[in-house]
Amino acid sequence: MGLRTIALLFTVILICVGCASSEAVAQQDDARFSSEYYLPANTRAWVSIPNLQTLNKHLDASQMGQLAKDPDLKPFIDSARKQMRKWLDEKGVKFEFSIEDFDDIDTGEISIAGVLPKAVGGQAVAGSHGIVLMADGSKDLDAVNQLIARVEGQLQERGATKEMLEINGISVTKWQYPEKRKWVKRKKVSFQAIVDGWFLVSDNDEIFRQVLRRVMKLVDPNVAGNLASQESFKYALSRCTLNNEGENEVAADVRWFVEPFGYVKLARAIEIENEPVKKMEDDWTAVLAANGLKAIRSVAGAATIATNEKEAFFRLFVHAPKDQTRDAAEARMLSILDFAPKDRSETVPPKWVPKSISGSFTAQWDFSKALAGIGPIVDSFLKEEGAFQDLLDTVKNEPEFRVDIPKLVGQLDKRFTVISETERPLGLESEKLAIGIQLVNPMAEADAKEMIDSIARAIRGKMIVLGGIPVIVDDRTDEVEDEDDDFDFEGGLPFEEEEDENKFSGGGGGQDFALFEKKYIAIAKGHLFICNDKDYLKKLLTSKDTESLEGQPDFIAIRDEISKYVDLKKVRATRFGRVDKVLELNYDMIKKGELANSKSLLGKAANAILSEDMGDGKPPEIKVDVSKLPDDFEASIAKYLGTIGWMTENEVGGWRITGCVLKK
Repeated sequence: MGLRTIALLFTVILICVGCASSEAVAQQDDARFSSEYYLPANTRAWVSIPNLQTLNKHLDASQMGQLAKDPDLKPFIDSARKQMRKWLDEKGVKFEFSIEDFDDIDTGEISIAGVLPKAVGGQAVAGSHGIVLMADGSKDLDAVNQLIARVEGQLQERGATKEMLEINGISVTKWQYPEKRKWVKRKKVSFQAIVDGWFLVSDNDEIFRQVLRRVMKLVDPNVAGNLASQESFKYALSRCTLNNEGENEVAADVRWFVEPFGYVKLARAIEIENEPVKKMEDDWTAVLAANGLKAIRSVAGAATIATNEKEAFFRLFVHAPKDQTRDAAEARMLSILDFAPKDRSETVPPKWVPKSISGSFTAQWDFSKALAGIGPIVDSFLKEEGAFQDLLDTVKNEPEFRVDIPKLVGQLDKRFTVISETERPLGLESEKLAIGIQLVNPMAEADAKEMIDSIARAIRGKMIVLGGIPVIVDDRTDEVEDEDDDFDFEGGLPFEEEEDENKFSGGGGGQDFALFEKKYIAIAKGHLFICNDKDYLKKLLTSKDTESLEGQPDFIAIRDEISKYVDLKKVRATRFGRVDKVLELNYDMIKKGELANSKSLLGKAANAILSEDMGDGKPPEIKVDVSKLPDDFEASIAKYLGTIGWMTENEVGGWRITGCVLKK
């Protein structure tokens, strides 16, 4: 994993933090086909780099590429590379060849795909899955052969054994890897060959032979049965062209495709092979599939780096055709995922969002539709028909609660906003998160009071006052709250706090993951606010909203750039982020060796990769070299990190996300 790959990973992470290919058509016999024409139809995940040299050139020109070349970062990057490789090995994703191996070779396309040909009863058939690497080395086969010879020597040093096969008249190398774990269910092997300029590698014999036959034209690549012929693949990628109507399409540096449920089965099959004992657990994917989540057929995307003055430009399409639901369960699921109320389009966050935030996300969602459709799913998980309705009835009629959830949800309007902000001094509590859900307008004062009282009863929270506004405190820690105002509720607290904290959700041992360990809930400015910090919520409640995010130059620049590529009438969600502010806290925690304690979602993801479980109940320990990371983040790192944003358009066929990263 070289510097350019680190830069690419950073850019992909930025796209994910914020979140060109045309429709696949038949090619002429004398043209070189791209990898999707050779891969089987059961390919569940696919990443393609159309031209590695072009991608490297674009990465070198990007600010992220310049950052990755910083000599002060090299020890960290080298350590991160080793830890990433170890993490992938533990996940069962092993290949002796990496993308960087081809950096100095004049290649065409390079692709990696995950294939899951067989499944019985929703479970992958043991040994039927595989990974395929394809590299078009037709322009420089001598260099490809030199690479193969170099890797061959490394494999022999590791104790791998080599066997030569002949398949369809082609010389094929089979490698058997040494395996110390006696309980492993599938021995690691790989098959390698060069055919028609393509270097092929796969860890599955059957899958390798399928691809080989197509590359040899023993099976016509234009004939159905390959990835390119799959309708969801074709349609999703056709919505990811990197251009505006009437403009020439920008060539993609990276393309990708995932069939969600197939990918989950593939990942689970790999995991099972690396488990000493099979775990007994419920198949939650089967429950979700039975309840209509298969309405999401696929997710595809394309991105280009350092093109047209943008640091990155990307499109992603979630294929969920609303006019092609296969059953009532899929129709119900799409009603839950209704991000498209027809009465408005939102492209800016509300005025209460402060200009100082790290990032914001504003979207529309029909909460009442979601509540109406979620019952059967809850019943499926609980394995009891009518369980969800019983819960609603209990909560409504139980004297301790008296909460009419459908009525409460009906008072929520169809827009919500999530914001984050990093406050100094940097520490575990620096990341401030808040959600604001717009309420119906007009909303009577009595209804607002009943809503806040109902929520307090439902979560058994205590009440304080912030800036003259009643606030519910739901604290799952032992911290004692200091109120900044006197209690004044005209009738007292909705209830007295009970000692039995285990009686209700969130108490007792073994807590589930929660976005907020502490929640502060209030109604103000026409919104229901939920925040993880008392002082930050007070700031939101009492601000005059005279300097909001929507008027800031960097927000306007992102909005105006993306607006060139979308139909604003169809936009139903917007994302804006300042990359330097988003990453600063996690950078600080990495440098201090405190990543294991991170409470942010991005920090948790980085911790899973860069840290190592020490066992014996000890917290994970970061295993990367942070000794020479620059102390001054602002001067050394932040100058390379600009802004990111995207907009989501609602379409009959699904949702299209268009976004970009702008230079600092």
